[in-house]
Amino acid sequence: MEHFLDIQQLTRTDIERLLDRAGYFKDGGTGEGFPQHTLAQLFYENSTRTRVSFEMAAKDLGMRVINIDLAHSSEQKGESLDDTILNLRAMGIRYYVIRHSEENVVHGLAERLHSHDIHFINAGDGKHAHPSQAMLDIMTILTHKPELSSLKIVLVGNIRHSRVANSLQQVLAKMGCGEFIMVAPPVWQPQTIFFGKVSDSLNESLEGADVIIGLRVQRERIAAGEEMDFEQYRQGYALTNERIQRLAKPDAIVMHPGPVNRGVEMDSELVDSTCSKILEQVHHGVFMRMAILEALT
Repeated sequence: MEHFLDIQQLTRTDIERLLDRAGYFKDGGTGEGFPQHTLAQLFYENSTRTRVSFEMAAKDLGMRVINIDLAHSSEQKGESLDDTILNLRAMGIRYYVIRHSEENVVHGLAERLHSHDIHFINAGDGKHAHPSQAMLDIMTILTHKPELSSLKIVLVGNIRHSRVANSLQQVLAKMGCGEFIMVAPPVWQPQTIFFGKVSDSLNESLEGADVIIGLRVQRERIAAGEEMDFEQYRQGYALTNERIQRLAKPDAIVMHPGPVNRGVEMDSELVDSTCSKILEQVHHGVFMRMAILEALT
């Protein structure tokens, strides 16, 4: 694998291999060390989980890690992103994890700089994709619910602005999910659907659900005409312990890619409940990102 840009580039076999390898690392397995490689991280948007877990994953594989301080980089003097990468490559850095507010930025870099022996990982680009999040999510789901073809999975929240939702649709389609419902108020429903169906009724959708995944409201991406009163949103779409216990299956699990806005899209009682696998998702993130980095070497 040359780059890790989008779930669409992966076959089902690719996904299964990454899952197997991540499971191996989770069980304490060790792989070949890569002390000769350096990973540079360029995060143009804030991040805790993705940035830190990629750094931990790289270090666990023996790689050196450079976190570029973009506020004090030469881009502030007018240097282009392409030239920044090429200068870092001249120092011997071949691996790059990039998060950017613009869609397809990492894809463009991969196309333009293809002759320079560089490997790119998309850590989230605008509203487009977040493929490593989808991979750790499917790892978490399969850990508890291995029969994916028989599952009902419900995704709730601001679907329209969610790169997580896009990548999750794609991985569930490739892996053969039984039923997938995206629940959102009309103003936040997706404009493009890759897999599953859309509903504006949370209560109806939660009936018999095996997996429920909440999404952050993402205030920073809401455009004019897409605003919604948050108290109104809570009444119709907030995930609460009472709703889950009343409507979902008794052994249903609850997930969230983080960060969670407690008391907005999900109540604290549910976040901290025994059915919550949110911190397990974070735990799996290190192992999945180890598998992704190893696959690029």
